[in-house]
Amino acid sequence: MMFGKGKRQRQQSQEDRLFNRMLLWLAGAVAAELLLWLLRKVYVDMVFGGSAAMGLLTFFQIFTIAGLVIAAGCAVWAVLWARGGKSVLIPVIAASVSAGLWLVSFLCSFVGPEGIGILMMFPAGAAVLIIIFFLYQRPFFYNAMLTGGGLLALWLHGKYYMKHPRLITACFVGGIMVLAAAAALAFQLRRRDGRLGRLRILPPGSNYTMTWITCGVTAAAMVAGLALGVSLSHYLLYVLVGWLFAQAVFFTVKMM
Repeated sequence: MMFGKGKRQRQQSQEDRLFNRMLLWLAGAVAAELLLWLLRKVYVDMVFGGSAAMGLLTFFQIFTIAGLVIAAGCAVWAVLWARGGKSVLIPVIAASVSAGLWLVSFLCSFVGPEGIGILMMFPAGAAVLIIIFFLYQRPFFYNAMLTGGGLLALWLHGKYYMKHPRLITACFVGGIMVLAAAAALAFQLRRRDGRLGRLRILPPGSNYTMTWITCGVTAAAMVAGLALGVSLSHYLLYVLVGWLFAQAVFFTVKMM
């Protein structure tokens, strides 16, 4: 009886730690949303005058190129440290920050003020993914990221395709390539029981069929969105939302 009580206490302690980590990540998403709101006030609404907005634009234009160089350098730094047996936490954080700041710079430079509106969707989507990561099985988290990317692409297509057709088409092509790579990676992980080299990506016995279906459904919705045009593509959002809900039900049942 005492053994059972100690086991329950350890389980409760582990659940509390996971819950606290989830809250910290959610707080980070809220902080990112507030920073983007402040950026919109300075860059779009010009609450501090036009000189501050022009200074930000100059920085964004420079970092659109410099950010890629810095992120690539941090990635090489992480690889070198990993080969040397050192922790890659610092270079990975540096690469992530550089990549995130590059995305902000790219959208603000090439899309303009509307880029801030696009960016403000990311923290909200990240909050949903954080909850899925901590509450559900790892395969659902990856599937939700893939489906969420398709939802974002279709939303951008419906809202901005007429103004930025080349940029949106390039995003679609890149997204479909990512989905193809994710499907191929799932085949490799299935052969190696969830491992990629020494790194475990998915737990043993994971369901890969749902990942392949997710890649196929999302890619088909994106291709159909380009083919149908702006006036009809928004209906495909409901298709992907329905598929995401079906996955939530599927993985919830598996947890019972």
